[in-house]
Amino acid sequence: MVENKTSRFKIDKNSLKKELENHTEDFVLDKLEEVLNNDEQFNDICTCHNCLLDITSYTLNRIPAKYISSPQGSLHAKLIEFEQQVNVDIISVLTRAIKIISKNPRHDT
Repeated sequence: MVENKTSRFKIDKNSLKKELENHTEDFVLDKLEEVLNNDEQFNDICTCHNCLLDITSYTLNRIPAKYISSPQGSLHAKLIEFEQQVNVDIISVLTRAIKIISKNPRHDT
């Protein structure tokens, strides 16, 4: 017989979620806008809400998340985003995502 244990801790998940931020999301969105505005090979791709969401999701699922919970964490995350390799990695994954999603959109054309 399995004993029913009472939890000793009750965590307020909603409160914690409100204070956590994945800094990588903002950085990817900024880079997505930059790539779409500056790379002529992407002039004719669909930029509807669904396609942009798919491109962003594809990218975020393939790069490490950088969660922050304080202004100090935000500063640290900003410093990391300026590292050259991080920029190269994100732009590389974003470019791949744009190409894949634009060839296989999940909406009617």
